[in-house]
Order: sequence, then C-alpha cells, then structure tokens
Amino acid sequence: VLTFREIWNRSFCRPLEQLVDVITEFPNEVEYIFRPSCVSLRRCGGCCGDEGLRCIPVETSTVTMQLLKIKPNGEAPYVEVSFIEHKKCECRPRQDLMRLGRRRSKGRGKRRQDKKGRKDCELCGTPRR
Repeated sequence: VLTFREIWNRSFCRPLEQLVDVITEFPNEVEYIFRPSCVSLRRCGGCCGDEGLRCIPVETSTVTMQLLKIKPNGEAPYVEVSFIEHKKCECRPRQDLMRLGRRRSKGRGKRRQDKKGRKDCELCGTPRR
C-alpha cells in the first residue's frame, strides 16, 4: 500500500519527463518531417492541491538536440534544434481565473465581447510563440 505522503510527493507540481512533438514546438516548420518526431523534455506537471493554482515553470534552461530534418526534396540533414526544459516548478495563482472573476461583474453583452476577443492560449495558459 502506498502511503498518502508517497502519493502526494509523486503527484505534486514538479518537472516531469514528457514526450513533446517537435511540430508542436515549431508549428511554422510543418513542411518538414523531423526524426524523431517527438523528444523527451522535462516540463512542469502535477497537482497543486488547489484549483485556484496551477503548476508553472519558475526556472528554465535551453537544451539543444540533433535531429534529422527531412525536406520536401528528400534531403535529410542533421540539424541542431533548441528546446526549453523546465528546471523548477511552483504552484502559482491562475491568471486566467483571476481575469474571468473580474469579467463576471460586467454586463452580459460586455462578457460576450470579451469572450470573442480572447485567444485560446489565454484560456489554457499556453504561451504565445
């Protein structure tokens, strides 16, 4: 039986190894095929124990990897590609929840306008590229 403490420590906010699609990180390079198509990176993940908090990176570093970049003409040179890895994570207040809370006090029409103007990345916390 795993103790509560073990389960908590395993699931709490921290850098975790994740497989990340190269194209997801570099969406402007969809005309190329990368091999491997995904790479292992440490990214923040886990639970914060409070729905008002989210697990975010507070310290990052750049890691450069050698990949094959297959071009439409069949050429396949090795290229060096840099990715961001998360070194340290912390639970911080959800900015999007605080913004939504402020919007609730506005009139119904204004809320609709705000909703139309928001970008998907603002809703999920994904940084813009």
